[in-house]
Amino acid sequence: MKRRRGKTVLLIVNEFICQRREYLLGTVRPRIGAQWEDLEDGGSSKETVVKKRRHQWRIIIASLFLLYGWGGTILNFNSPSAHASLSVEKEKELGRKLVLQIEKQLDLVRDPTVQQYVDGMGNRILSEIGGTPYDFRFYVVKSPDPNAFAIPGGHIFLASGLILMASSEDEVAGVVSHEIGHIKSRHTAERIERSKKLSLITIAGILAGVIAGGKATGAITTGSVAAGQTLALKYSREDEREADQLGFQYLTKAGYDGWGLLSFLEKLQRMRSLSPGTPPYYLSTHPGIEDRISYLMERLRDSPTRAFKEAGKDLKRVQAILFVEERESQVAIKHFESILNRKAADLDGLYGLALAYRKMGRIDLAIGPLERARHLSPKDGGVLRELGICYFLQGRLDEAGSVLKESLGIHPKDILSLYYMGRTYQEKGNLEASLDAYLRAKEINPDMVDLYYSLAMVYGKRDDACNSHRNLSAYFSKRGELKYALIHLEKALDYCEETGEIKEEIRRLEKALKDETRKM
Repeated sequence: MKRRRGKTVLLIVNEFICQRREYLLGTVRPRIGAQWEDLEDGGSSKETVVKKRRHQWRIIIASLFLLYGWGGTILNFNSPSAHASLSVEKEKELGRKLVLQIEKQLDLVRDPTVQQYVDGMGNRILSEIGGTPYDFRFYVVKSPDPNAFAIPGGHIFLASGLILMASSEDEVAGVVSHEIGHIKSRHTAERIERSKKLSLITIAGILAGVIAGGKATGAITTGSVAAGQTLALKYSREDEREADQLGFQYLTKAGYDGWGLLSFLEKLQRMRSLSPGTPPYYLSTHPGIEDRISYLMERLRDSPTRAFKEAGKDLKRVQAILFVEERESQVAIKHFESILNRKAADLDGLYGLALAYRKMGRIDLAIGPLERARHLSPKDGGVLRELGICYFLQGRLDEAGSVLKESLGIHPKDILSLYYMGRTYQEKGNLEASLDAYLRAKEINPDMVDLYYSLAMVYGKRDDACNSHRNLSAYFSKRGELKYALIHLEKALDYCEETGEIKEEIRRLEKALKDETRKM
């Protein structure tokens, strides 16, 4: 009974956090509210939306902490004892399983420009630290809070609010380096080894504290944790010192300014001073900010005095995308219009304005700013991609194909340019060229969900029922709709000559469905 009630609590949590899905390709991308700069305009309804979404993020964080613990700890609801040990291989396997669950629950940013940016930064740092047993991956979560956390196996999550708050890439890189330090030191793995059973009272207390928000949050959560078992729900100060030592080393070796991490921490300290009742969540999982600032000041004592750095062009572009991702369309439109009123030729202002109009569904209004941006920077692959997509959505197929070819000439592996190039060919009836574009896109990113639906449609028009059903199965599987994935895979058996691999996948899906049914 106790185990059943624990599962019920988790299902209730999931109802809160599984509120919307993102259909990035071929649709207007949904975006939610964020905190980048103070709003000068807007009514109370907008403020209410922002507050509600802050609570949604806190619910997400609470759910992760309940399932996985602060800083990546596994909180085991069934086993009465902690893990005795955790090898690196087991940690990596555990990390993969956690990510599968996290991706179902968090609202991740799927924009390829954003992903390329964080991947490039992370890999630049990793290239300087020597060998590592982990396959590091980086994710951006839609959230206004400047937060970051790592889970076992090399997975690092950054909140979009953190990137939006940054004045320079050095600040973001400082946080990434710190999180890499936690993983390299196996701090998350150590917490798994020490984790124990959580009582329902503790679960309910944490949830109640998070949902209550404000001043009640700390009191309710603290009381519940004290009443429950003593758990390592956050990194220790020693962990933080070690991660800072390693992170500072990684940061500077990669050529970033060592002042970046310090500058970020000082911003968090100011935020906490301005809102002592609701400090940034980052400080809940990463304690001892004063000690950390003192340590970094000491390390930087003999370094050149820091100079103000403006955000580089790559960071500005990413911030424009994330601003639109998080804000309501009208707010984003006013923001970018104000930028353009000050500087009519601001490339990222035009780009952001176009994205805001596209989010609003006004493709006709999005095209103008993009055409102006193209005139200012004819070789900007991102501008060309977005313009080509807008042409496609307006049915201007010849113009779409021409502009997307230009984009691919600059960035041959741009996943969205390839995808919409394939859709353009498909609409024009050129199935061979369409299939080629889709398969190239799949090779670059096999996790793009809508790509499998498009492949299924092309194979269907080519009378290839085998591959059509297999791709429909993959489409539903990646959406988590295993029942339909199984149906199409079973249909594929009737058309495919080689069935060994299909039968193995059917057995895997049947097992996954049984496991899913048992958890309900």
